[in-house]
Amino acid sequence: MPDSSSIHDKSLLEPVNRVFSQSVKIHGSKPKAVAWGNQEKQFRRFQIFAGLFPLIPSETSFSINDLGCGYGAMFAAYKDLPEFRNGSYYGYDISMEMLLEAKKHLDDPRASWIQSHLATEEADFSFVSGTYNLNMDADEDQWRTYIENNLLQLWSKTRLALGFNMLSAHSPKRQKTLYYADPEHFLAFCTKNMNGRVQLVNRLAPEEFVIFILRKESLKDSNG
Repeated sequence: MPDSSSIHDKSLLEPVNRVFSQSVKIHGSKPKAVAWGNQEKQFRRFQIFAGLFPLIPSETSFSINDLGCGYGAMFAAYKDLPEFRNGSYYGYDISMEMLLEAKKHLDDPRASWIQSHLATEEADFSFVSGTYNLNMDADEDQWRTYIENNLLQLWSKTRLALGFNMLSAHSPKRQKTLYYADPEHFLAFCTKNMNGRVQLVNRLAPEEFVIFILRKESLKDSNG
């Protein structure tokens, strides 16, 4: 039986589900379907996340959790990397329409597509790219609590490192249906609640920020 927090999350996310399910029907496998400005900006975020891959020794396969995978743009960006040749990818989304679009264009045995707002599989790396941005006027405190709980659950499914990006509260531009987070709050939250090295990446400032959390064991292994 699902717990009350999971039921609450699904209720909170239902307006988001409706928006993205309709959007992918209109736009298909394009950045606009997941509210990205263009493919270049979308790919830039994937490049930043890929900066964690050197934690894995060369010639070693690795696995990825992509929470809020949409139509699979992250898998498309990484699938031809030499180091991901024998990798595994788990894409999660609340929208079945998004997952069907991903399956249609990305038929690959390395990829699994799962309808869920939570990660169900363990992976070396876990990424959240833009998933927390659209809140459809949800209560800010409730949305922040949802994100925090979601990150903790995802961390429990992460072996090496977790990376996520969010719109910044310092952004000069605002849209009513989007959530703008305080980077310092989430930096402090991750530092306090996750047993790892936390890094704030400001390469997307002032509009966005990225946070990496690296497990201390992975740092020890990567340093020899």
